[in-house]
Amino acid sequence: MPGLHGVLSREVDDGLRLDQLRCLGGGRAPCANDAPMVTPRGVVVNTNPRGELVLAPSGRQMNRVDGDGRIVRRAAEEDTRRTQSAIEAALERSARRANALDDRRGGGLFEQLITEGNSRRSSQEFGTSLRDALSGNDRRDRRNDWRRSNDDDDSGSDLTKALVLGLGALAVGSMLNNNRQVALSSPDRVVLTRQDGSQEVIKDEVALLRQPGSTVATENFDDGSSRTIVTRPDGSKVVTIRDADLRVLRRTLVTPDGRSTQLIDDTAEVEPVDIASLPAPAPVPVDTSSMDEAALAAALRREADVNRNFTLGQIRNIPEVRALVAPIDIDAITFDTGSAAITTDQAQQLSVLGRVIQDAIADNPQEIFLIEGHTDTVGSDAMNLALSDRRAESVALALSEYFDVPPENLVVQGYGEQFLKVRAEGDIRDNRRAAVRRITDLLHHEG
Repeated sequence: MPGLHGVLSREVDDGLRLDQLRCLGGGRAPCANDAPMVTPRGVVVNTNPRGELVLAPSGRQMNRVDGDGRIVRRAAEEDTRRTQSAIEAALERSARRANALDDRRGGGLFEQLITEGNSRRSSQEFGTSLRDALSGNDRRDRRNDWRRSNDDDDSGSDLTKALVLGLGALAVGSMLNNNRQVALSSPDRVVLTRQDGSQEVIKDEVALLRQPGSTVATENFDDGSSRTIVTRPDGSKVVTIRDADLRVLRRTLVTPDGRSTQLIDDTAEVEPVDIASLPAPAPVPVDTSSMDEAALAAALRREADVNRNFTLGQIRNIPEVRALVAPIDIDAITFDTGSAAITTDQAQQLSVLGRVIQDAIADNPQEIFLIEGHTDTVGSDAMNLALSDRRAESVALALSEYFDVPPENLVVQGYGEQFLKVRAEGDIRDNRRAAVRRITDLLHHEG
């Protein structure tokens, strides 16, 4: 903040005028309701009662001044509230256990042939299913199935059973393990509220792999864990093992000739994360829309400044860990309010990104990319979290549908309105966005 104050002082001394300011949420000053404004050099300001320009609070600032006196873009994760999920992930130490990790057979086998009719597409809308979820449509039958399932079987976990019946079977307001309450229940997303008021989204982590022509076989185990094997027409297989909370513990690609490549492994002993000792966030590119393929590849594949491995859960849930690799904003796509659909024209604009990711995976089959979804502040927190997660999924699906990016190398995660690109309230299209990070170095650090 002192650095930004110095920048603002110099701008004022140089004759800064009101008509040079723009509103943080878009448009030219003066702004409605005394909303924050941005100076030409990127300092967010307010006016005091005397009409003088003053620095807006830190939480509104989108830039900072580095050690060399340069204005640089802040990571969206900077200065955000520490959530219960982040605290738990940082303290994580012991290796995860699950019966599905053993070679034993599970208690039930569910097999499904994936067709055009039962697979998801990037062009599909999510808003309808969310409205149905909130209004209660199509849930009564699911809940009756849910009650019968619970009466017949006391083993496993609520989430594992709900995955089989459809996640919409979970009743809003019901309590799950670890004092988590169902805040929203849609056919393919559930949002849970934690004790600290923060929320987490639960979904089928195998959804990206359910592509037409594949066969999906899932074994459920008595501890609630599961093993899912997706077999493709070419004979290759992707094996995903999840715990009772549907978190991915291990993902392995098996080629038709039997060779295995381990993509994700959250089953080993891990070090707790001392956030205070982490390196500074990676520099955030200011404008990726003008990057050519070589520049985008260089930005996306820039190595992270780390000397340890992190679990996928730590990367997803601890903002300071995720910020060790810079996000690449997918400027080609911003979403309509309440929408998660990507049109064919929009998808074609992902061609450069698709080629860069595909080339990276061809060079190293262990590459993993995190696709993030975001929303503006319009709507409820639970709705926005579920919607943002589906937006991330739509981008990942488009990369696979149009550019043959292997879906097993993609992980999707929605963050709702937690990490605003434009730190302002309201209907702001730039906040209805997606971003991608290469998290390979965080998962598979060597040495």
